[in-house]
Amino acid sequence: MSFRPYPVMTVFTLVSLVILIMLGNWQYGRFSEKMALDEMEPEWQMLEGRVVPGSEAMVYAYADGASAWRRVVAIDRGDDIVFTTIELLYQVDPPVPCQGPDCGANLKFAAEGIYKTPGGKNPFAGKDHPASGVFYSYKPAELSHLLSPENAARIDPDVFEPQTLRMVENGRAKAGRNPFARLRMDDQLPPQRHFGYAITWWGLAMALLAVYLAFHHQKGRLRLRGRNGS
Repeated sequence: MSFRPYPVMTVFTLVSLVILIMLGNWQYGRFSEKMALDEMEPEWQMLEGRVVPGSEAMVYAYADGASAWRRVVAIDRGDDIVFTTIELLYQVDPPVPCQGPDCGANLKFAAEGIYKTPGGKNPFAGKDHPASGVFYSYKPAELSHLLSPENAARIDPDVFEPQTLRMVENGRAKAGRNPFARLRMDDQLPPQRHFGYAITWWGLAMALLAVYLAFHHQKGRLRLRGRNGS
């Protein structure tokens, strides 16, 4: 075997290989971190109170790699008010929330879950429509427009995620584990996406190496056998 590499091309190839492998390793590390967080059991807390009439809204969500909508309501805990998810609907178009002073009137709420700081809004998300109760960001400050000024002033900046939810998909409803009731704060990018990115970066590294070797072989600078065939 004989190999006479191009110096400049070799340097650039080696640098690119290191960068691609490092990017793949970083993405795999994020995948491992998120999987570890998702496997940890949160310290569950209770939320008890009454539903604030007319507070129901539909909030866009990206759950388990699919478009979905959270049905959320405001719960009056006495001292303050917190928004919580009560249902998750896997569909593209927003469902119609129940609006009006009779919606949720005299209803009590009690559930076990965790309190979370809501994440930021996706820059490509749609525009909120408070008048119709449809929102593309889960921010209590925005949802407070559904409430009276007195109640809006008592809104907790955190939201509550119940441990279990009523989930609706293809017209079928079932109780299931809330995908947002976890310690991991970013709800937009699941761990599996990082694993896919890692495979992509590592694949590009292997493709680059294959192109590098093929180019040298084509130019006669890489020979697997000697001239005598040995």
